[in-house]
Amino acid sequence: MQSNSSFHTDTDRRQRYLGEFLMKSGYHVILAETSPELDLAAASISEYNNRLLVLLPVPAPTVLLKRLRESLTPQHIVLGGNIPKEFTAFCDENKIAYIDYFKYPAIAIENAVATAEGAICEAISTSEYNLHHSEVLVIGFGKCGEILADKLAGLKCHVTISTRDAIARARAKAYGYDLLSDNSYQKFNILFNTAPALVIGRSVIDQLSSDAVIIDIASAPGGTDFNYCAEKGIQAKLCPGIPGKYSPKTSAKILYGHIQEKLSNL
Repeated sequence: MQSNSSFHTDTDRRQRYLGEFLMKSGYHVILAETSPELDLAAASISEYNNRLLVLLPVPAPTVLLKRLRESLTPQHIVLGGNIPKEFTAFCDENKIAYIDYFKYPAIAIENAVATAEGAICEAISTSEYNLHHSEVLVIGFGKCGEILADKLAGLKCHVTISTRDAIARARAKAYGYDLLSDNSYQKFNILFNTAPALVIGRSVIDQLSSDAVIIDIASAPGGTDFNYCAEKGIQAKLCPGIPGKYSPKTSAKILYGHIQEKLSNL
């Protein structure tokens, strides 16, 4: 079993804290990002009465997932977020249990708070403007978009929502936000994207001022044409794994609180 001292600080700190919480509850934990020899751990499973938990970084690099295929056995339980379908299919075929945090709505909602706060931090550190009274656009009004818009409004931003979903538009209107209706983007100082599709393309980027900032928190590869932004001199950042960067301990507590029951049922 790994000791707490083996949880290196260069990994996703959220997973490191989660590993520590799980170990204190009696689980045996491996951090996939810092444990190159899962096969050695699997060989010693007979020492334990329960299975080994393998914690993936969020997001998990493709190279890491390929390497794990060579080492995982039915004695492991994989924990991760937004686990690729190809990898979960491999787990299903080989009778390897897994838990994807983001498949559970309660986790996703609580996680969205940390994501929103981190996205705002990214904007503050990148933009040349105060958020106060800035014109900001939030693209997408799902769990993350809704909470992000609320946080921005609390900072006295002028918030506009862009979404095609009729119910989401009605909800945004009920909150008092403006709705993007004319596909005009010139006024925005900061754009936050939560939509996992290419929504900030050339036609949008061409309208932005040179000091506009794009914070993209959608799943990789995001929803922004980053190459064209670079050509135009627009600052655009893809920000994966925000909770693990900005609020790792709180985020780990959220995950720990929700997965204990799920682990007991595996």
